[in-house]
Amino acid sequence: MRVPCRAILASLWLSVAVASLHAEVPSSPAVAATAEESADPAQVVTQHEGRFGGVDVRYVATAGLTPIFDDDGKPEAKIFSVAYTAKVKDPGRRPVTFLFNGGPGSASFWIQMGALGPRIIALDGPAGRGDLSSPGAALVDNPDALLDISDLVFIDPVGTGYSHAVGAKKNDDFYKISTDGSSVAKFIRTWLTENKRWPSPRFVGGESYGTIRTAMIVDDDAFMTFNGAILISQGLDWGTVMMPPGYDRGYELFLPSYSAAAWFHHRFGGQHAGSVADAVAESEAFASRDYTAALSQGSHLDAAERDRVAARLAKLTGIPEDEWVRSNLRIAPDTFRRLLLRDQGVRIARFDARYTTGSASVFDPQETFDPSLSAAGLPYLNAMRGYLGTELQVKATRPYVGVLPGDWTYDLDNGAFVNPAPKIGAAMTRNPGMHLFVASGYYDFSSPVSSAQYNIGHAGIPTDRVDMKYYPTGHMMYLEPEYRQHLLSDMRSFIVKTMSEKAAK
Repeated sequence: MRVPCRAILASLWLSVAVASLHAEVPSSPAVAATAEESADPAQVVTQHEGRFGGVDVRYVATAGLTPIFDDDGKPEAKIFSVAYTAKVKDPGRRPVTFLFNGGPGSASFWIQMGALGPRIIALDGPAGRGDLSSPGAALVDNPDALLDISDLVFIDPVGTGYSHAVGAKKNDDFYKISTDGSSVAKFIRTWLTENKRWPSPRFVGGESYGTIRTAMIVDDDAFMTFNGAILISQGLDWGTVMMPPGYDRGYELFLPSYSAAAWFHHRFGGQHAGSVADAVAESEAFASRDYTAALSQGSHLDAAERDRVAARLAKLTGIPEDEWVRSNLRIAPDTFRRLLLRDQGVRIARFDARYTTGSASVFDPQETFDPSLSAAGLPYLNAMRGYLGTELQVKATRPYVGVLPGDWTYDLDNGAFVNPAPKIGAAMTRNPGMHLFVASGYYDFSSPVSSAQYNIGHAGIPTDRVDMKYYPTGHMMYLEPEYRQHLLSDMRSFIVKTMSEKAAK
C-alpha cells in the first residue's frame, strides 16, 4: 500500500518549502552512488561539557555515518547519527538511549534541537510565534537533557540527514515500514558492536511515526532486548484515528481532543472546566458511554435521543447542536478544526490545536499548511544545519535532508489498519524487565490522547509496566520550556525507575 505522506494521519510533514529540504540526485544509479559516496561527511569527534540534571558531565559528540549490511554481508546503507557519550570509567554500565523522529521520512532534528539534545533552541509555543526568517533563535545549553543518566544517540533513517542507500540498494527501498524498521535495528546492533556497548542497558524511542519504528525495532530480533521503549505522541493503531464509512471508533476517541481544543479557545461549556485535564475527563466519560451507545445504533437511533446527544456534544465541543444533528453526530477532525473558530475566520492547527491560521486558498486550497509545524520545523532545521557545521564541525558537500518529499509504503497492517502495537506487547511479554513510557499532548489532533489509551490497552501490553503521561500541549510537547522540562523530568524518572527495578532483582 503506497500512500502520499500528506494523507497519513501519523505523518509529521513540513507543508512549506519541502523541495528545499532534500538534495537533487543524478538520474543514473551508478553516477548517483558515486556522488553520494564522494559527498559523505567524515566522522567527527568533538569534546564538550555541560551540566545536566544538576550533574556536571564531560562528554564526547560523535557525528558520522555507520554502514549496515544485508543478510549476505553486502553493504546496503550508511546511516548518519550524532552520539553523545559521557566520559566515564565503565561505559558498559551506563544506559544508552537511541532516539529518532517520525515523518515518516524525517531526520531527528526536531527532538535533538527542540528537546533532548545537550544544545537546543528554546521556543515559546503559541505565545512565542514570530519572525521565522534567518538567522533563527540562538542555541542554548539544555540543562534538562538526560546525559546525567544516559548516553544519547540520535539517528537519521535512510534518505534523511546524510543517510543514504549504497550498493544495489536505493533510498526508496527503505521507504516502507518493514525495511525502515529493520535498517534502524541493524544500525543499533552495529553501533553497540562498534562501540563495545552490548553490556549497557538499552532504551529506544521515537516521536509520531517514530513510535511505529520503535515497535518494529523492539520486535525485530527476539534475542535483542531493551530495558525500555519511549513513545512520544504515539501513532500505532490507525484504526483509532481513521473514519472510513461505517466505522465509529475514531469519532469516539477524538471527542476528548475536541473538548481540549474547545477548552483552550474558550468554547467549552461542560460542567468541569477547571483545567484541560478536567474537560478531557468529562468528555471521555460521555464518549465512552452515551456517545458510543448512540453511534452504535446507527440509523436506528431515534430523533429524541439524537437531539439529546447533540445538545451534550455542543456543550463539550463548542460546535452548535444543529451542526451535530446535520452531521449525524459525526464530525471528522479536519471538519472540526475548520468549524470551531469559523466565526473568527480562522481554523485551528492539527498537530497543536492551540495554534490558528487564516484561510489561504490561493496557495493552500487543500488547507494542508499547519502553523504548529512550521513554527517548530523551520527554526529547528535551520539550527540543526548550523550546529552540525559549527559546534560539531561536520563538513559535507551536500545538504542535510530534513524531510523526505516522497511517498511511503505502509506494508504492515493487522488485516484492516496499520497497527504494530502488538509487537510491543510481544517484546514486553518475552522480556519481563522491559518497561514502556508513553507521552501524549491534549491538543494533538494527529495522535489524540484517547487513542493512546486505547492502543496501549488493546495490544497485549502489560499495563503494570507502563508509564502514561499527559501534557497541556500538542504533538510536540517540548515547544515551551515549561512542558519540555516536564517531559524530560518524566523521562528521567522513567529511566531511573526502570534501572532501579532492574538492580533490585
